[in-house]
Parts: sequence; C-alpha cells; structure tokens
Amino acid sequence: MAWLLILAVIAVPVIEITLFVQAVDLIGGIATILLALGAGIAGLALVRAQGLITMSRVQDQLGQGQMPVAELFDGLCLSLAGGLLVLPGFLSDMLAILLILPPVRALIRLWLAKRLVMAHPGAAPGPSVIDGEYTVVDAPEPKRLDS
Repeated sequence: MAWLLILAVIAVPVIEITLFVQAVDLIGGIATILLALGAGIAGLALVRAQGLITMSRVQDQLGQGQMPVAELFDGLCLSLAGGLLVLPGFLSDMLAILLILPPVRALIRLWLAKRLVMAHPGAAPGPSVIDGEYTVVDAPEPKRLDS
C-alpha cells in the first residue's frame, strides 16, 4: 500500500506538468496561465456557493433533530475540492470540479456506504442482549437538623 502512495506522489506532478506543457503548446503560455487562474477562481466561487447550501442543509437537519451524515460528507468533499483548486494544475482542477458536482458526491457516498460497514468483530446480527445481576440499593434516610 505504501508503494501506491509513493507512486501517486511521483505520478501526479508528472501528469500535471505534462498537461500544462500540452496546454501551452495548444493555446499559448499566457492563455494557459489565465485559464489555470480562471479555473481556480471560478472553482473557488462554486465551492463557496455549494458550501453555503450544504451549511444550510446541515442546520435544517440539526433543527429537525437528525444527524446530517450526507451533508457532512458533502462538506468534506467540498473542502477537498477547495484544496485541489488551490493547487496549480489541470488534473487537480478536474478532480475538484468532479467533487463539486452533487451527483458525483452522491455516487461516491453510495460507493463508500457499500464498502464501509461498521460492526463489532464476531457480533451476531440483530439486537444485543446483556445478561447480568443487580442489587437494589435504597437511599439512606436524610438526617433531621431540628433534634
């Protein structure tokens, strides 16, 4: 698993530089820089708008006494998208735009929900019953101060 992380750390900058060089060859240097800056600014504006919508949904869910799990996941995805937009490069911008799109976040959430099952190891399905013994302890009588 560590080798996969090392490969990603090496491959992502190489891909970003390759895409940047190809964009320079295709549309020119100034246009490529303006495109990268414009994509970052527009993306951050989208992240801000989506973040405000998500915060509103979180407040609504909490007001109804429900746990806003999906909204919190959306907030995490939007934070990651914002971080990717700050990084220079077209690959990171494309990944960020995917994370900004609500249908893509919903697909990722469903994919993760199928793979992340939380249970105690060896636990039987269904409700747990704990057998035990107990003793009723009566509270002591309060002492009177007027004696």
